[in-house]
Order: sequence, then structure tokens, then C-alpha cells
Amino acid sequence: MMRQLRNAQAFQAPSAGEFSAQPGIVTRRMACKVVSMRIRIWTLALLMAAGVALTLWPRASAERAQSAPAATPRLFSDGYWESLDDILKLEEGDVAKLERRLAADPDDFAARLKLMAYHQRADRIGRPEDRRKRIQHALWLIEHHPGSEILHSSVARFTRNALTDADYRRAVALWNAATQARPNDAARQWNAAWFFEGLDQQLYLHYLEATVAADPEQPFAIRRLAYIYARSILEDDRLSASSQRALEASRNVWVLGNAAYTLQSLYNQQLQMGTRNPRAAELAERYFERAQALDPNLERKKILPQIDLQEIARAEEARAQAQLEWQVSAREAVGKIRRLPVDAFPEVPPAVAEVLRARICTVPQPSPKGVARNVIRGEFFAKGESGWAVLCSVNHLTALLAFRNDHDTNPQTIATREDLGFVEVLGNGTAGYSREIRAVGRDFIMDHYRAYGGPEPPPIDHQGIDDAFLEKASITWYYDGGRWLQLQGAD
Repeated sequence: MMRQLRNAQAFQAPSAGEFSAQPGIVTRRMACKVVSMRIRIWTLALLMAAGVALTLWPRASAERAQSAPAATPRLFSDGYWESLDDILKLEEGDVAKLERRLAADPDDFAARLKLMAYHQRADRIGRPEDRRKRIQHALWLIEHHPGSEILHSSVARFTRNALTDADYRRAVALWNAATQARPNDAARQWNAAWFFEGLDQQLYLHYLEATVAADPEQPFAIRRLAYIYARSILEDDRLSASSQRALEASRNVWVLGNAAYTLQSLYNQQLQMGTRNPRAAELAERYFERAQALDPNLERKKILPQIDLQEIARAEEARAQAQLEWQVSAREAVGKIRRLPVDAFPEVPPAVAEVLRARICTVPQPSPKGVARNVIRGEFFAKGESGWAVLCSVNHLTALLAFRNDHDTNPQTIATREDLGFVEVLGNGTAGYSREIRAVGRDFIMDHYRAYGGPEPPPIDHQGIDDAFLEKASITWYYDGGRWLQLQGAD
């Protein structure tokens, strides 16, 4: 059944997002969000290149197709994700405890993974000491547990500049010993390939070939291997001759089919740019025929997708027209934004309300109905001193005002933005306003800094103001040293 499952997913272009998570995005929810986003970006890029829908998993046979669920093999265990759940909350004291725990039991999977993820967190990834520790953890795993799932995750990925010459030589030697000791262990071979991707193209290719030799249906290695073969042959690079020999000798339907798909996609890409590359089309046809000879049930249209230039031109014209219509709709939407008068917020103290009336403020709302928003209370200037933050809209420009306390008649203007910049398509297809502010504390600020990086926050002892373009991104404003800092918000 596992082989059937993997067969169902064999034809797909390689994606850089299949395993890697953005540095620092290490909770289960955040990691899944970023990984899926990067997969979507790569898929979209390939769609643009191919000009067709990605329907890339031809049937190995009618019998297989009936029993094979369309699902990709799991990359990581539940234990892997559970180990990452609290990474953004780890403080230096917690890390010291984990290091003592690992010293007592070097095989403690969760402790080692937590430490590696901590050292790769966005707030620490640029620090040499953290990088050194993460490298040492990876080298220990290569030596003692070369098949570990940790070694095909982002915490075990390094650039060449991150590795000293001594570390790199040691990694080469350790992987060589581990893979030669068990050449039929596909997990070891795949982990080695993952390690050398971006570090050494020839070693990367060598270990991809070793992975497929150990497991001829390992989908992730197959995709990458076929992609390298196809690109190298077409571009006539230093791997061209060996890649062509390997494809000519191959009897792996998935490698041949993916190579054919890649070559056809490259042909389609160049065709859309106004040039034809008949060699790419000829090679795609050649390797498709080789694959089909091994499995007559392969579907030509899925592996050799054709594009219609006239259809693409019509789609582009429609897109341009839709963009023009959207611009008109957005401008109209600005005039229809629900804007509430100050009196709609009876909780606002008299001094603050008087300032807002004097400025002719209305408060823009992110929904046409519902509870009034964008007037918030919080300790924005100092701990223990409650004030207010308000979105004040005048003539389609909205200022974020901050009042130090209930009696402040001279608020600070943090930022002023055009309302048009916060208009987007809503769920019902209409344009609407999508800006909202809220009070946030230390946990929110530090979690987002640790997950996404950005400016290092000062010591957090009062609240900030999260200024969000809903469902897209946000900025967190924090008052420190007499000025408003722009800190990392949601991404």
C-alpha cells in the first residue's frame, strides 16, 4: 500500500518548499502556514512557466490508480511537530535545562530538535554562536543517527558560508561513511542529498541517485533527480553528459516521466517568451515515449502539457481588464467605507472625544456591520498608565493617534495612510476596508520577533499597538525612549 501511495504522487515538479520552513517559523501552526505558502508560490511559478494546470500524477496502472490515495507521504512524525510547539516561548533558562537534559541523554530526540530549532529561530539565526551549536548538533546526528527525520528538516540546512572548512570536510566524511555502511537505506541517502543541496551539486546528484537506487519510488528524490537531469541536458552544463547517460540507461518510469514533464514545461516557458526550443520538445517527447514504453497507461496530456498562446493572450487581456475594473471598484469602495462618529464610542473620555471632534474624525470600520472597532484602550506609553489609540479618518486619509491618558489633549500621530491602500476584495467579491488596530503585549511582540525576525525589540514593559491589514500583515508600534518603534507584526 505504501508503494501504491507513493506512485500516486510521483509526477510533480520539485518544490523548494517541500521540506524547508522559513528560518524561525517553528511552531506547528506557523511552520505549516509558511511551508504551504512557499509550496503555493513555487507551484504558481511553475504554472506560469508551463501555462497549464499541474495535473502531474499519471496512473502507474489502472489497478494501482483504483487503490492509491492521492496523498504525499508524511515528511515528519507527530513527535517532530510536538517537539516544536513551544519553541517561540523558550528563554535562555529553558535552553540551559534542555542542554543539561541532552548531556544526560544524547539520544533525546525532542531535546536536540528543540535546541536546533531554538538556534535557528529568527531572533538567533544570525548569531555565530547559535549557528555553531546547530552545526554541532547536525554533525552528531549524521554520525550517530544518519536516518533521523531531523536531518531532512530546515534545522539541518546550512549555507556554505555557515560551515567552516573543517566542519564541511567532517560532514562529507561522515555522510560518506554513513551511506556506504548501509547503501540500501533510502532514508540515509535522502538525508545526505538534502544536506548537500546548495552545497555541492555533484554530491547532491550522487546522493539523489543513491536514494532512487535504494527506493525507486521515493517521490521527493525522483522529482529533484529528474529535474537536474532535464535541466543539465538542455543547458549543456558540466553535468550534461552524465545526466544524459543516466536517463538513457534508466528504466524508472517516474524518473523518465518527470524528466519529460520538466522539459515540456521549459519548452512552454520559452514559447510564452516568444522563442521556440525544438530540442526541449524533442527531448520531452523522447523521454515520454521511454516512460510510456514502461507503462502504457501514462497519460500524454498530463506529462506533456500543451499551451494555447491565443488562450493565454485572452486570459492576459481578461486579467488586465479585471485589474482596471478593480481599481474603479476600489475607489468607489473608499467612499462607501463605514465610518463611525466619535459618539459611537461612549467609553471614550470627554477630553479625548473633544480632540477627535475638533479634528472632524470619523473612525473607519473593517466591516459594514457589527461591533464598533478601531478605538482601543491600553498602556501604550508606560506600564500602569492607560491611554487610547484611535484611527482618525479625514478626507480618505486615516491617522493613527495615540493618547497618553484620559486627559491627553495633544495626541501623537504615529502614522497616516491613504484609505485606498487598505481596500481589498472581500469574501462576497466586493471591495471593502481591511485595517484594524488592537492592543498587544509582550507575548505577541516577542513571539512574532522570534518567528519572523525584524528589529530587535527593547525590553517590553507595556503594550504596543498592532496595526493590521487584515489577513495579510501587520506592524506593531511600540513606544520607547520618546519615539514610536516599528516592530515585527504578523506576516
